[in-house]
Amino acid sequence: MHPEGGAPEAQLRELDIAIDTAVSERDAAALDRLLADDFIYTHAGGHPEPKPAFIATAVARSDPPRRNLQDLDVELHDDIGVTRGTIEFVYTDGRPNLYLGFVRVYRRQGTQTRTWRPISHRSFYVADRR
Repeated sequence: MHPEGGAPEAQLRELDIAIDTAVSERDAAALDRLLADDFIYTHAGGHPEPKPAFIATAVARSDPPRRNLQDLDVELHDDIGVTRGTIEFVYTDGRPNLYLGFVRVYRRQGTQTRTWRPISHRSFYVADRR
């Protein structure tokens, strides 16, 4: 996966998938590389975490759920990108799947590489999809 090449919409879709895969796999190095230094993750319950706290929370989970992205939509505004969709949380301990909506805001930075990095994530509760 090379999220920094190709059309911006494809780059942002690939980055969203890479981020959620890294969370599921508790991959701190990937999260540190993918997220902007000023990144803030706001959980569905309203609790915000800056990048270091979010990474620590993600890697500390035992048996984290797999995170599948659905209904992904991309909106571009010059050097700002917004992605929206649903995260399906698939648990291995028998709990039913959980569905949360999300909005992620990306900023394209750098003078030559023009790299997309997420600066904000907000999860929110959605209706049960069963």
